[in-house]
Amino acid sequence: MTGPASSFPELTVLARQVDIEVGKVRARADAGGGAVSVEVDAFGAITDLQLTESCLGAGAAALSAAITASHRTACAAAAAAAQELRAPLLRDSRVARAMEAFNQVPAVPETHLLRRAGRAPVDDDPPFGGGSFMRRA
Repeated sequence: MTGPASSFPELTVLARQVDIEVGKVRARADAGGGAVSVEVDAFGAITDLQLTESCLGAGAAALSAAITASHRTACAAAAAAAQELRAPLLRDSRVARAMEAFNQVPAVPETHLLRRAGRAPVDDDPPFGGGSFMRRA
C-alpha cells in the first residue's frame, strides 16, 4: 500500500507513544519559600501535595494562595512539557486538520438561549423516602 493510507499505521504507533509519554509527565512547583509544593500531571491533576508545618500557621488565606500559586505554576510547566511531546504528532498535516476541526466550537443559536432562559427551574431530585423511580408517574 502506498500514499497517505500507508503511513496511517505509523501515525497510530506515534500517537500511542506520545500518549504514553504524556501520561508520564509530572511538574512540581513550590510557593511560600518551599512551605507548599504541588506536583501535577499533564492534565493539571494534583498528584502530590506537600505542606510544611510552617505554612499551616500562616492562616487559611495564605495557605490557599500558596497552593493556588503552586498549582498554576506546575500546570503551566506540565502543559509545556506535554505540548513539547505532542509536537511531532501535531506536525502531521492530517492530525493538524483534525485538531483544527475539533477546536472549532459550533455557535449556539440565540433562540435556544432565549427559550432556555425563559423556563422555570425543574426540581427533579426525588424526595427522601420516595422509593423507586420506576413507581413515579
